[in-house]
Amino acid sequence: APGTTVTRTNTVAEVRTVTVAAAPKPEFELHAAYVTAPSEYDTHHYFFTRFKEKVEARTGGRVKIVLHPGGELGNQVDYLEMMKAGTLFMATIEVSQFVQFTDKFLFFSFPGLFRTTEEAQAFGEAPETLEYANQVAEPLGWKVLAITVGGARYFLTIPEKPIRSIDDFKGLKIRVMPNPIFVESLKTLGALPTPMPYTEVFTALQTKTIDGMENEVAAIIAMRFYEVAPNIALFGWCYAWHWVVVSKSVFDSLPADIQKVIVEAATETAKEKNAWGLYVERVVGLRLLAERGAKIYSFDTKPGFAKLEEWLQTQRDKIPSFVFEWLNKYRSGLA
Repeated sequence: APGTTVTRTNTVAEVRTVTVAAAPKPEFELHAAYVTAPSEYDTHHYFFTRFKEKVEARTGGRVKIVLHPGGELGNQVDYLEMMKAGTLFMATIEVSQFVQFTDKFLFFSFPGLFRTTEEAQAFGEAPETLEYANQVAEPLGWKVLAITVGGARYFLTIPEKPIRSIDDFKGLKIRVMPNPIFVESLKTLGALPTPMPYTEVFTALQTKTIDGMENEVAAIIAMRFYEVAPNIALFGWCYAWHWVVVSKSVFDSLPADIQKVIVEAATETAKEKNAWGLYVERVVGLRLLAERGAKIYSFDTKPGFAKLEEWLQTQRDKIPSFVFEWLNKYRSGLA
């Protein structure tokens, strides 16, 4: 036990006395929150458990990270308010949750803007993206340490109505988040957008009040949506963005060496989170869904992105110029 003296006797009757040093008491106790429950497939949980291990080890116990999973401290808007007030150190925030404070991050969620998970992840990790994020966030009381991609939001539908081509969207009642962006862009694909609270979706699919919804693979598994909507169409029309955010006032109050450890650990773990999320999305998650009876449909998505591009042209004034510059550079590099 810490702080005790232990006497050991070996086989040749040699007696040694060893004093075990007590573990140092943490100088800083920092609290971190996320809304999802602990799960091996959940990328929020993956991030925070790895981040906690790294920070506590690299600071030699000077920092203790206390995790609050499963919405224990409220929802993501609550987290943002708590971080502004300095009563919570850290949280992962889905980018759409910033809308109550600023509309300058709205473009991240625009359907059709990013065409692959790899492209979205590369954009989130680009230095200019993080610089832009903090130009907006820091005056509001937050500091963004990393921007990660939760995954492509695929479409899933009830048994009778699989989506096997872009033409199959026509007339489908698809649940979307209550947000004009998703309503208007989904209309472009020919579907009938049906805004609905997340908590009501499973029952609506079960009773066939709606024909489908869109979500990340990890969430489809966690919420068991595949039980009532077993057709998964691999058209990643938009992305879930998970931002690693800290309270600027709390971060600024920490010693420089602790700040450095936190930034480095967050940057490293964010990249690991992206890699794990992509593996869940492309391999282990789809394998699990197939094992549980889901039918996976892959088809030519170019016509769908062409339709979404028409909608995007009506939103260009809401997208910073550096985004188009980055996309052109990235896509030309792939050519």
